[in-house]
Amino acid sequence: PHGAWGGSPAVAALKAREGLRTSDDVQGWMLAKLASALGAAGVRVAAWEEAAKGCQGGVGNGALLFSWTGQGPGIAAARRGHDVVMCPARHAYFDLAHSDDPDDWGAAWAGFVPLEKTVAWDPVPEGAEDISPRIAGVEACFWGEFTTEDAQAEGMIAPRILGIATKAWEPAGRTDGAALRALAGVYGPLFDRIGWRSYRGA
Repeated sequence: PHGAWGGSPAVAALKAREGLRTSDDVQGWMLAKLASALGAAGVRVAAWEEAAKGCQGGVGNGALLFSWTGQGPGIAAARRGHDVVMCPARHAYFDLAHSDDPDDWGAAWAGFVPLEKTVAWDPVPEGAEDISPRIAGVEACFWGEFTTEDAQAEGMIAPRILGIATKAWEPAGRTDGAALRALAGVYGPLFDRIGWRSYRGA
């Protein structure tokens, strides 16, 4: 957390020595050192989008960034020269509940992700076609720290994984929410055959 360094004399001395002003600057300075060491060993850095913050650019343009807070930061990172994996939480975080039904299992810190919402965005939005060469792909995230049984994970992933797959492989706008729901109906028996208890809610 940013406040953790606020009262540190060592960090205050580092700021004075390196010309750093903010916590983002300190984080960026530290990650730049780490990225340099990894690069010297032939390892490419892959990190969350905030790893590129700070006055010194953080991990640098050679890093692959995962943009999770929204498309805006991912677009900005791509325009700064980063390769980016788009995984906006409001569309692609499968630990979020499907709906606001209190019986639906899952988190709600970034809202809810019904099936239709998994296709209600584009990795390269209209008006940002210039970033296309920098978009390395898309990703769905499932944080399982509160998961206590397989059925919970299965119901969070299926059938929403179909939406993320269409974002990865299809042209923009080809599959809308209604078409995706129909596709989920087709795939339902397949999920059943592999023993996955996919989400069957509203």
